[in-house]
Amino acid sequence: MHRVELTRTADEVLTGKPDDVHEEMLALIDSVADAAGERSAGPVVMFGASSWGTCTVAGDVVEVLDNGRAD
Repeated sequence: MHRVELTRTADEVLTGKPDDVHEEMLALIDSVADAAGERSAGPVVMFGASSWGTCTVAGDVVEVLDNGRAD
C-alpha cells in the first residue's frame, strides 16, 4: 500500500480530467509507486498514451507535482 500526496495544483488538474485520463494517471502513479525501490532520488516524469505527470518518491509516498493531458 502506498500513500499518494497531490499538490493543490496537481489535484485540481487531475480532478478536472475526463475519466479515461484520470484512470490513466492513477495507473501511472501506481506504476511509479510499485517501482519506487528502483528509482533514484529526484523528480520522476511519467508518460501515458494521453497524459503526463511529474512526481517525487520518498519511501512509500508518491508526491504528484504536476500533471496534464497530452493533446
